[in-house]
Amino acid sequence: MKIGGSQGYQGGNGGIELANSQIINIDIIVGIGNIFLLLILLYMYLGSYREFKSKFTFGLLAFALLLLLQNILFTAFLLTYQGFRGPGMGTPIFFLNIIEFFALSMLIWVTRE
Repeated sequence: MKIGGSQGYQGGNGGIELANSQIINIDIIVGIGNIFLLLILLYMYLGSYREFKSKFTFGLLAFALLLLLQNILFTAFLLTYQGFRGPGMGTPIFFLNIIEFFALSMLIWVTRE
């Protein structure tokens, strides 16, 4: 399966090829997923901060809040600004968003333990 390019669904070698705009649409969905994961983390860290009132927990809370702000802004830019949809932008953003999604999932798993 080839990701990237600009032709459409069917590539010349018989594989599936996604256009940049299709990949960016997937990026937006993954970005929204990241926002939900960050909201879960924020809720968990807020509960811990209320209970322990430690600097470390406050740092985790601030980190999650700033990362949430970054993801909201970035996803909004993908939705509204055409410059973020330039040729070749979809694939790198896709891999960054997917890596972040799995990293946040692991962080939630570790935090729940």
